[in-house]
Amino acid sequence: MTQDMPTSTTLPLSAALNVTDRLRQQQTWYAAWQEKDHLLEQIILDADETTTVGQQRGLQATSERVRTRLEILREPLEIALQVLDEWGYQAVREHLDRQFARLDKAQRRTWLWNLLFIMTPDLRRLYDKVDRVRHYRNFGQQRNFLLGGPSGMGKTTCLDWFVLNHPPVVEVARNRVPVVKVNAPYSNKSAHRLLRQIVLQCGRTYLRGDREGDLLDKIILYFQKCGVEVLVVDEIQHLRTEGMKRRLLEISNENTGIPIICASCHPTEFVRGDPEIAGRWNDYFGLKPYTGKRLEELLAFLELLLPFTQPSFLAFRQVVQDGKTVDGPAHIIERCTDGILRDIMLLVTEASLQAIDAGDVALSGDRLRRAWLDVQESRVEDFLGLLKGGRS
Repeated sequence: MTQDMPTSTTLPLSAALNVTDRLRQQQTWYAAWQEKDHLLEQIILDADETTTVGQQRGLQATSERVRTRLEILREPLEIALQVLDEWGYQAVREHLDRQFARLDKAQRRTWLWNLLFIMTPDLRRLYDKVDRVRHYRNFGQQRNFLLGGPSGMGKTTCLDWFVLNHPPVVEVARNRVPVVKVNAPYSNKSAHRLLRQIVLQCGRTYLRGDREGDLLDKIILYFQKCGVEVLVVDEIQHLRTEGMKRRLLEISNENTGIPIICASCHPTEFVRGDPEIAGRWNDYFGLKPYTGKRLEELLAFLELLLPFTQPSFLAFRQVVQDGKTVDGPAHIIERCTDGILRDIMLLVTEASLQAIDAGDVALSGDRLRRAWLDVQESRVEDFLGLLKGGRS
């Protein structure tokens, strides 16, 4: 595990944003990420899968490699409403438009990397909530909570960003691991896979013959030795049996003060039918799709980031085209994506890449429609892959 990720920072979208400096930073971050990715890849390739320790070290590197993709944007842009109110929306737009006009096609494509992860107001509230419950343990309190919302709303991405900003730290007497994040296993035959994942994410290893009780004892010890402050269990709906759920409850009972965040599309299924678990996880945070006014507000902010010289009217439900009133970008985007954040960002990114290649000065409704068809036909789900595969 590494420790070179800086303390959590974002760059608020404002009229102080320097596009040239930002592009230079992006190139530096990307080069650093590539170097780390190659290093982790080599660790994986060199791992001796014929030994228990070698296999586990390879799994640890694999998990870190997936998560560190977010380091491409070490300082994501943030939509901070109070900052935009202070500067004025129009002033920010004019300031950025002047800078976008000086960019060539390659620079515009690079700029679109900013869409990989944007700290929206919803995600900011989630991030701050996780940080608050992390500090409750200082007062002897344990605030477990459920995190829900449709797939693609940014739950996992935001949680991964939190983990990256609280990395393991090498200290004189120990390796401190503030945040442990695992995925709940689909199989409910035993809790071995879940418990082993937790051990590995503490930076430790287990013995092949360890029983569930042995693994649980190790977790209790490692949480204390490693200074674990938060446990995140993603895809919690996979824990379906009473035995699996009770194992997680046992971890909570034996690690008083350490909050456990359980995330999934429908996390309330985890607590249903068990009063004790429901009482322990009695707090809920939900991420809702962007529809109606919420979508229009999000699209108005996203338009500020599009590297074009003319307005695209993304937040408009209707626009006038050739003297006729037709569906506007907001209507098209909502109909295509159902308000799912991941799909909104994929659509806007793909349409922007196509528009840049065509030399367009803005996004049009027709461009958005064609881009959505391309996304569906190629079954694009990997945001990073889309950006890396941008046209030359």
